[in-house]
Amino acid sequence: MKRALLSVSDKEGIVELAQFLRGENIEIVSSGGTRKVLEEQGIKVTPIEEVTGNPEAFGGRMKTLSFQISSALLFRRAHAEDESQAKELGIDPIDLVVCNLYPFDQVVAKGGEYSELIENIDIGGPTMVRAAAKNHDAVTVLTHPSQYARFREEFNKDEGTVSLSVRKEFALSAFEHTADYDALIAQTLGAEIRGEESILHANIKEAKEVRYGENPHQRGFVLVDPNRQKGRKRTLASAPCLQGKELSYNNYLDADAAWRCNSDLHARCAGENQFTVTIIKHANPCGAAISSSQLKALSEAWRGDDVSAFGSIIAFNKEVSEDSAQFIAERFVEVVLAPSFSEEAKALFAKKKNLRLIELSPLEGDFKDKMVRTIDGGFVIQDEDNGREEEIITKVGHHKSLENKSLMEFGLTVTKHLKSNAIGIVGLKDGHLSLWGAGMGNPNRRVSLEQAVAKARENGHDDLSECLLISDAFFPFRDNIDLAASFGLKAIIQPGGSIKDKEVLSACEEKGIAMAFSGMRHFRH
Repeated sequence: MKRALLSVSDKEGIVELAQFLRGENIEIVSSGGTRKVLEEQGIKVTPIEEVTGNPEAFGGRMKTLSFQISSALLFRRAHAEDESQAKELGIDPIDLVVCNLYPFDQVVAKGGEYSELIENIDIGGPTMVRAAAKNHDAVTVLTHPSQYARFREEFNKDEGTVSLSVRKEFALSAFEHTADYDALIAQTLGAEIRGEESILHANIKEAKEVRYGENPHQRGFVLVDPNRQKGRKRTLASAPCLQGKELSYNNYLDADAAWRCNSDLHARCAGENQFTVTIIKHANPCGAAISSSQLKALSEAWRGDDVSAFGSIIAFNKEVSEDSAQFIAERFVEVVLAPSFSEEAKALFAKKKNLRLIELSPLEGDFKDKMVRTIDGGFVIQDEDNGREEEIITKVGHHKSLENKSLMEFGLTVTKHLKSNAIGIVGLKDGHLSLWGAGMGNPNRRVSLEQAVAKARENGHDDLSECLLISDAFFPFRDNIDLAASFGLKAIIQPGGSIKDKEVLSACEEKGIAMAFSGMRHFRH
């Protein structure tokens, strides 16, 4: 290793690395800001213009792109023809490239203008990185300051280089770096140019291993997508735990379900001074409520299924108060998400060492994520369900629940977050909206209905004549209506759209049940 090219946007650790290289009598070629930093520290640097034969131009857009630089990286060592041609062309090898790219991700995160995004698309950097990585038989490439210490540790002073196995590792990291970089550019510009029609590109900046996967014998990871940080202080993937042990794969899924449902309730159903609380177990809301009192919202949500709430995850839309913290501290809860926690709440929670606290505000407005799941040989991708019913039309009968817009919107929102086939029973009592009972994840709707009613009754709601039943999809037969009537239910909202709609409506009229159509299905598999 006789010559190195250093060109970095992140200057962390670059001076110390350059000093190490000069100590090993390795020539340093550098450009622009990197050269300035090194020369200010008294480190001898060969200007890149002396290698390329051309000055920097066009505001720095052209500096490292050149035949000389690319050739110095790409020609094959110990290859007779390449060696001969390099000598004829006056190409001296470059044996080490240290390069990290323009901070496009940082510009995305701060919500930079389109023109700023374009100017932060690196061209020369990826070219050098890929060329060095391709020729890793002879060339070493470093793309992150975290690699510098490893490079120094692995450097064999007798041979003047690092081993091939180490070069391979660094080369793979380089290809991952440029792949992530290009994916972020494609994803960001896709959103700018095509909007919601843009294609999903994986642009993962950071991967962190979690405690375990869905089960302890499975590994699990959380990947941070920098494009989703745009305009937000933090996301669930990047938010640190204020206390407690690390989250597992299941914890992340449940925390996400709690945050999404509570964000919907906050944005769609709650007034300015109202508190929303969602309690999640196995990705399903087992409790949800809205009230002008946070403690009341929490206690009503907990009442929705106090058995399932054991070991649950709870999301709040406002700062957690001392009395809410006291309520939780007396029970077993895995994770609490909220925009903030009062000092009194933190003091109470500190006594529960395993309880995880995450500061995460509810999303204002619609979700922009693409929902991705793996299938054999590929992926299925969809938009998040941001559907909002434009009009709820009563088709048969009359009931005061079908005139209460707040109750209807609350019920539709909570039921949307239940796994299908989903039935939600919601009610308004003493000014508090809450989920009375739910049935979900069953292969037929009758079972879900029976479960929802059983849970409502278990929660002390024996009289179901004043509540509202929400179905996430249409009723294919009248049997569900007959069943609902036997339980004393009097008001139902469903999407409609079945070939049996007339039969179902006739059954409602026969049984004295009011039914409204929402016109929108909300399956959640």
